[in-house]
Amino acid sequence: MGVKVRFHRISPEVLSIELEETSAAELSYVAEQLESQFSSIQDVVFLNGVITVFSAELNLILDELASFFDSMDETYESSFRTWYVPIWYNGLDLQLIAEKKGISIDRIKEIHQKEEYTAVGYGFLPGFFYASGVPESLDLPRRSSPRARVPAQSVAFAAAQMAIYPFETSGGWNILGTTPYQFFDPNKNPPVIVKAGDRLRFYEIDESHFKALQLIWETSSDREKLLSHVC
Repeated sequence: MGVKVRFHRISPEVLSIELEETSAAELSYVAEQLESQFSSIQDVVFLNGVITVFSAELNLILDELASFFDSMDETYESSFRTWYVPIWYNGLDLQLIAEKKGISIDRIKEIHQKEEYTAVGYGFLPGFFYASGVPESLDLPRRSSPRARVPAQSVAFAAAQMAIYPFETSGGWNILGTTPYQFFDPNKNPPVIVKAGDRLRFYEIDESHFKALQLIWETSSDREKLLSHVC
């Protein structure tokens, strides 16, 4: 039956592939299939219904890519995981968020923890994933003046999306707090745990709990198990 796509050639080695009506989990699945079936593809990046393929042999595989999508079944059983992410609400923007939304900090925490967020893809930085699901009652646009330094593992949101900063960097998202868990490790394969389509739920911890979980995370041999339940 095939999957409906549109190819957009960006450069001799870069191809953008737009997929119609594709969920985050489906996009992740297609990206994984491309990487496993085409050895000449150096990298695959995907976000918001678009897959970008990088290959030095792009001209040689264009017909094969077209056949790949023509033969792909439109329906399959997608799978996702639910991850439970601890957060210490020590965010730099917590008070400002409360003032702008006209609600208490306790109410911000309540709204944040009530919602379930869906990872939709990676971008901006290595290991920086975007997750949809921020409700209007909490949402704000990006800061008008980005910070030069945002602490690593900061939990932040902007424009209806939630994210966790993988390392210290500049950034303009609204910071709620910090998680003791590090979601990006370039020394591991794969370097990330969260996949597009996965769900995230947040729960509150205090400073002492943060330090304890940080130590557990650093020494754990099974980090997925830690993320699979509330600790």
